[in-house]
Amino acid sequence: MSSRTVIWFRDLCVMSLSIYVVFSVASAPWSNLTPDEAAPITCASGCSPLIKFPDAGYYHYTDSIIFEWSPVSVQYRFTVIGEDDQIIYFDQNYTGINTATTQRLQPGNYTSNIYYRGLSGNVFDSDPIMRTENHFLSSASKITLIWSPVTVTYGFELRLHSGNEIFIVNQVEGLEGTTYEFLDFERGSVYSWSVYAVDSEGYKSEYSIPRELNIDTTKFLAFELFNEWEVPFLLLGVMMVIALQAGVFLAREEKDD
Repeated sequence: MSSRTVIWFRDLCVMSLSIYVVFSVASAPWSNLTPDEAAPITCASGCSPLIKFPDAGYYHYTDSIIFEWSPVSVQYRFTVIGEDDQIIYFDQNYTGINTATTQRLQPGNYTSNIYYRGLSGNVFDSDPIMRTENHFLSSASKITLIWSPVTVTYGFELRLHSGNEIFIVNQVEGLEGTTYEFLDFERGSVYSWSVYAVDSEGYKSEYSIPRELNIDTTKFLAFELFNEWEVPFLLLGVMMVIALQAGVFLAREEKDD
């Protein structure tokens, strides 16, 4: 191999690597490198699930999407009141559990109450009482209560955008898990979707903020590849190692010529 050919080949490798680096940096979805959405503290009727996937504006090219969201917890309030003096000796909120224990209480008569505070982040104007129990303590001891938990299911709604009109194309309720797969997309269309939570007490959360997704659109296919931002940098690292080794090899070839 002549010296001129070696130099040309080496320069071609360097140019290719440079183009790939610029393309990777420009195409990687930097907007995705943000912290997860923070859970709201309070909601008007009940906090909706937080959406995990897909992201807003997602461009999709395969035959199905598995939508994913975070689970919603429920809240309870456990109080213990003295029957004689009506003093609150214990008052604590709990999220996602259905058992609680007080600190050690002095001998006496007490009434314990379990209130349901609603879907996580939501506090009702008047907490529904789930359980009331009277206790007589002959000696200083703790009170432990276990109550039936409120269960949560989820609803999913998918909407098709057609011009200025929006049509509901899929609506599912009673989902026990936090994922849902949809297969019957219309190619070249724009959709939006939302999820909500419903508990076994009959309370329903707000809808999550609608998220838009695009199905088989004309936008450059590389967006799909670079939607996972780790991929281009992993490939970049591999190519840099290969380029470095190739450069050393070609430099030796050039010196030998």
